[in-house]
Amino acid sequence: MARILVLDGHSAAALAFTRSLGRANHWIAVGSNAGINAPAEVSRYCKLSFRYPVPSEDASGFVESVVDFARKNSIELIVPVTDWTVVPLSRSRDKFRGLCPLALGPDPALEFAADKFKTVSLAREMGIAVPETVLVQSLADLSDLAKDPSASNFPVVVKDRFSARWEGNRAVLGSVSYAYTSGNLRQKVEQRLQAAGDVLVQQFVAGRGIGYSCLAAEENIYLPFMWERVRETDPRGSGSSARKSIAFTPEICESSEALLKRIGLQGLGMVEFKRPLKGVPVLMEINARPWGSLQLAISSGIDYPRYVVDWILEGKLPREIEYKQGIMCRRLMSELTHLEHTYRGAPAGWPIPYPKFLETLLKISVPWYPGMRYDDIWLSDPRPGIAGLAQWFRSRSGGKA
Repeated sequence: MARILVLDGHSAAALAFTRSLGRANHWIAVGSNAGINAPAEVSRYCKLSFRYPVPSEDASGFVESVVDFARKNSIELIVPVTDWTVVPLSRSRDKFRGLCPLALGPDPALEFAADKFKTVSLAREMGIAVPETVLVQSLADLSDLAKDPSASNFPVVVKDRFSARWEGNRAVLGSVSYAYTSGNLRQKVEQRLQAAGDVLVQQFVAGRGIGYSCLAAEENIYLPFMWERVRETDPRGSGSSARKSIAFTPEICESSEALLKRIGLQGLGMVEFKRPLKGVPVLMEINARPWGSLQLAISSGIDYPRYVVDWILEGKLPREIEYKQGIMCRRLMSELTHLEHTYRGAPAGWPIPYPKFLETLLKISVPWYPGMRYDDIWLSDPRPGIAGLAQWFRSRSGGKA
């Protein structure tokens, strides 16, 4: 079995990788940002953990720390999980030649998927439905936007072009917010222009989030999987706190596979859509890396981490798998945060129905029913879930996160 280093130990996807590969009898180490709560490192399947400099603050220090750890511990594969580690490692591939492979797709595919404006532009060119999106590079662009009658349909989404915009050894972290008035929009855009240089102003799309994922290898698509969001951590829009596996939708499958092949992805990929009450599904973004709800695919029968390792280290490609539909996967800490949002109520100007607190409380209070799984709470591996819950309550009580 291989010696594998999983990075981003604070993330849900890192915990899914750690548990999956540990259960497959691989030797697993977990790396995490200094000073952050990292549930994956307290998993029973983590044999060794270490802390590295925060990549967005010291990218070169982070890379050197990973290289040193990999060399000293005979690591055979490194798995970066989030944008904060994917980009610095991708830009430093030469340092790992002759040391060990990185579970990374080709640079062009990673760069394309990271650029939300390029993603929207390519999808529009391919005839895939996208939200109306404008790249704003100055306040003058915003003035031109105000002349468009459709721009008065508030709220609108103010979204950074990149989740992390790298400038030398550091990164400006992206953000997503909502503007409810023209004055509010101008204020938010001005803030992001100062911080990042440009920003996207995007049409708000109401609907259920739909995800498509797969393993892209040797110009083919393997292990397709689909799910829908049942609850989002932030009801206005965010990662999911609960989601379930669903049957394939041909239109989404075809669009997703065409996009991933077009950008030349090799490795794991996820394409996110919104399904409005009326009309066709609308593309939101592409992830050319592991995603937060990865555990649902594993629980439904598609163990992506094992297949990725088999492909990278042994050249084995997976057979076709029919996954279980209707499997629900929840992340308890995110469910609590969702409940917290419903208690506060809808923000002023919110245009669509907002979840009700008591109704949500009743749904979340049901601890289990057939087909329900948890990302974080496992009886066979309890410490990550306990650590996550403890951190959640500390952060709400004013204690150190």
